[in-house]
Amino acid sequence: MAGQTPGLKKQLDEHVNVLRVIKGLILSFLITLPCFLGFALILTYTDFPEKYTFIAVLITTIVSVLTASVYSTKNVKSKGWINGCAVGVLYVVVLYLASSIVFMNFTVDVQVILTVIIGAIVGCLGGIFGINLH
Repeated sequence: MAGQTPGLKKQLDEHVNVLRVIKGLILSFLITLPCFLGFALILTYTDFPEKYTFIAVLITTIVSVLTASVYSTKNVKSKGWINGCAVGVLYVVVLYLASSIVFMNFTVDVQVILTVIIGAIVGCLGGIFGINLH
């Protein structure tokens, strides 16, 4: 019977990883929403130049994805970088779809590609950090 437990544990870990990625994705948006709201207020009530909007979105993306990927991988035994990368890429995809729907513009440009790459890299790094926390 002892031989069956590691296989069962491995199967459960694989399912928990998906759940942790989803929880990480939710956490990332719980961080993002107040940041974007605060930034929208700053843009509305100050003379903050709109040309820095992409930088603010990028900083928010980095903080959100890094935090969420560390969280989603802190109790995972292996493949933290893949789980973290999944959080980063899914975050950017959801953010892209939401902004595309709001602005009715589904164009893929250099900023979108750059954001996906940064989301993936930051997610991988967060996954590596998170897996090494235990």
